[in-house]
Formats: sequence, C-alpha cells, structure tokens
Amino acid sequence: MRSALFAFLFLVLVFSANAQNRVIAVQDDVILGDTVKIKRNTGKYYDPRKAARRSAIIPGWGQIYNDSWWKVPVLYGGFGVAVYFVFLNDQYFHEFKTLLAQENSKAPQDRNENLIRTYSRKADTWRNNRDLVVLTMVGIYGLQIIDATVDAHLKGFNVDEDLALNLKPKFGVISNGTPFIGFKLTLPIGQ
Repeated sequence: MRSALFAFLFLVLVFSANAQNRVIAVQDDVILGDTVKIKRNTGKYYDPRKAARRSAIIPGWGQIYNDSWWKVPVLYGGFGVAVYFVFLNDQYFHEFKTLLAQENSKAPQDRNENLIRTYSRKADTWRNNRDLVVLTMVGIYGLQIIDATVDAHLKGFNVDEDLALNLKPKFGVISNGTPFIGFKLTLPIGQ
C-alpha cells in the first residue's frame, strides 16, 4: 500500500515539473487568456472526388494523383494474379466440359455414369472458381477507388507530434476552499 502511494506521489511530482501555470481572466463574459494559432496547410491539396474519378477511369491513377506511387505496382500485381487465375480456371472448365461432352456423346450403353457425374462436378467447380476470381477483380477495382478517396481525405489532416494526448497533474481549490489533486487529460487541437 505504501509503495503504491509513493509511486503515485512520485508520478505527481514528475508530471508537476512539466506543468504550466496559465492565467485566465473573465471580462464581460469573455474568457481571456492564451490565443489559439491556426496553422494553414501550405502543401498540396488533394481533392477526394478527383482522386476517385481518376481511379474509376484508370485503376491506379488516383493513387498516382495522391502521390502514393508505391500502391500502383501492388494494384497491378493483384490484377495480374487475378487475370492469370481467370484463364487457368477457364482452361480447366473447358477441359472438363469437353470431356463431359465426349462422354455424353457415347451410346447410352457405353456411357460411364460415374465419369459423367465427376466431369460435371469438376466443370462446375472450375466455372465457379473462375466466376469468383472475376468477382475478386471487381472487388479490387472498387477497393482501389475507395483507397484513393480515403487517402486524398487523410492527406489534409495534421499529424504533428503536438496532437498527442497529454496527461498532467491538476492542483486546485474548490469553491468552498477545499484543495484537490487530480489529473488533466488534454488534446491540443489547432495550437
């Protein structure tokens, strides 16, 4: 119990060393004190609509507009792998479809029903896989548009070190004269 109390007091003393005293006055119902300085973004402005439109026209163009060049090879690599699997699945689909047609073209007494079921099932599986990969390509296309839009939105946000949450000790007196010790959690925005 004592060690926890000493640890708490030690933390209070450490945090109080960094505490700042600010004088705030009230005049005509207006709080006077420190002013907030607004930083203007002097860098490039990224328009989310323009990024989305460009990505919809040519995949990757929105990422280039947002200066996220590294995403373009990843995007086209994903499209390339998807196209490869579309052709691979389509090839196997047509192969088993041909085998099924050959087996069905035989005389009824020469047909092997097990082979017909097997070829039919495998042809359906490869067709389903091909269709799923095509849907995956549509998903990649949609995600790259969303990525370009969100990236353009987030490029304008301030991510300075000043945006960290600060935990500081708070000492004061309540209106009835009772002193108190506490913590103050602040998020400096716009300073």
